[in-house]
Amino acid sequence: MQKKIIFLNFYILLLFVSIFGGESMDILFDKSFYYPNDSINLRLLNLPNETKKIKIVITKDIQTINELSMNISKVEEIMQISLKAPSKVGGYGLDFYVNDNLILSRGLSILNSWTESPRYGFLTDFGEGRFNAEKTMDYLAQYHINSLQYYDWMYDYGYLVSKEKNYKDAWNRERNISNSVLKDLIREGHEKNIFSMAYVPIYGVERNLGLDHPEWLLYEIKGENYEPVDFYQKILITNTYQDSGWTKFLIQQCKETLNFGFDGIHLDQYGYPKDNASFYLENNEYKPYITSKGFKEFINELKQQTEAPVIFNYVNNWPKEIQSQADAIYIEPWESCNTYEDMYKMIKEAKERSKKDVITAAYINPSFEENIILTDAVIAISGGRRLEMGEYLLILGGPYFPGDADIVSQDLLNKLRNYYDYQVRYEELFDILEKEVELKGNNLSLNPKNDSIWYNVKMNSKYVFINLVNFVGTSTDFWRMKTKKPNTINDIEIFIPLNNIKNVYFASADNQLFFSKIDFLEKENGLIVKVPILEYWSTILIELE
Repeated sequence: MQKKIIFLNFYILLLFVSIFGGESMDILFDKSFYYPNDSINLRLLNLPNETKKIKIVITKDIQTINELSMNISKVEEIMQISLKAPSKVGGYGLDFYVNDNLILSRGLSILNSWTESPRYGFLTDFGEGRFNAEKTMDYLAQYHINSLQYYDWMYDYGYLVSKEKNYKDAWNRERNISNSVLKDLIREGHEKNIFSMAYVPIYGVERNLGLDHPEWLLYEIKGENYEPVDFYQKILITNTYQDSGWTKFLIQQCKETLNFGFDGIHLDQYGYPKDNASFYLENNEYKPYITSKGFKEFINELKQQTEAPVIFNYVNNWPKEIQSQADAIYIEPWESCNTYEDMYKMIKEAKERSKKDVITAAYINPSFEENIILTDAVIAISGGRRLEMGEYLLILGGPYFPGDADIVSQDLLNKLRNYYDYQVRYEELFDILEKEVELKGNNLSLNPKNDSIWYNVKMNSKYVFINLVNFVGTSTDFWRMKTKKPNTINDIEIFIPLNNIKNVYFASADNQLFFSKIDFLEKENGLIVKVPILEYWSTILIELE
């Protein structure tokens, strides 16, 4: 039996803009997320002069939660509208209508705390001449960034907070840093529900301070001697066991950092030395050191003594066995994660192992826009988030943030805002458990790989959520290596072996954030749907009877 359902084509949005002309209409949030029953203050920009009526609809997946309608007597360049946030935590849609035409869709996040769903960004400029702090936070709020890593803000490796008002960065002693600017950024972030995490190396100490405390250090055998483990001949590596003098010292420094105004601590490591590859000094005796044990004990001690959020960098996905310790899993993937399939499996396994949100610092050349879009889609579908947004108009491209962030096109920033809206809007759907359901159709693949359409199926008692990512026409499976743009595909016919179907809906992170009904053909052993368009990332939602 074929059910006749009207498909609301996304091209109506383009038609609306072309009819009315002028600058594009936009909606801006005043916070990165909202607390339940909070006031949502929206700024409406560039309403068409012909606007007589506006309507805002709040949705949960495909259900309407609330509507607000207003008649407009005079159009202003910027208009303010307030409405009440939903009472339950989760992701919501916000659809905006002008004269009964839907012209813009966004996502909306309702949380009790940012730690329930961390969406992470970065800051690197803490000098007095930096870009306006208020505008930076307003910019980040549009991408729902609710927490920020302040990279290399500290006075030194060891003594973190400077007693001076102005100082140079600890690594190169070149970048100017101002305590008043740091406080301004933290304060302006709080105005937007954006929280500030202080970057702190867990086991890096300034050389002279370390040499003054040999019992703090880790050692390696060189010839017949035990010598301190160093990092680029700049800093020395320390013992982070619970009873280490370094642990006691650095936790006190972290407390001072929190007293300064930061909301939590971002702990970094360098991926070495591995377990039993170095030695610590106890009672004048060198003993084999278990690095992962040291990490675990330090994280637990820091959390217990400060009760503040802690994020830890699992460099190259190591050490996996302690990935439940921090408040969020932060992974810098290196040689252990090279392909899109590697990325999918790494995030999925880390999320299953830790039961925590997974943030991936996947460094991609900012000019490789196709790679960025495809990688972001894979990370989102896998259940993760990507660290890329931070300083105004800059995208992160490498591990030394101040030198590895670059300006990108406005088209890419617009695309990424859609992707972030999409992830927020359907947050609970992305958290549904995956199911092994074999779909049939041209170029379909269960794994993200070159020249295929990757499909991922998640299912509960109410919905089947199918994500499709387009690798047809791409030139490589490696997410860091520049790829060709995938070929846009229309009217993709897919057979899905499911019955008892109520409705089928289509949406796309690229061009249609709201779900609209589409036709489907029921067969004895399943159903056939036609996906209207696949540029990079499109979605089918099946409502079960």
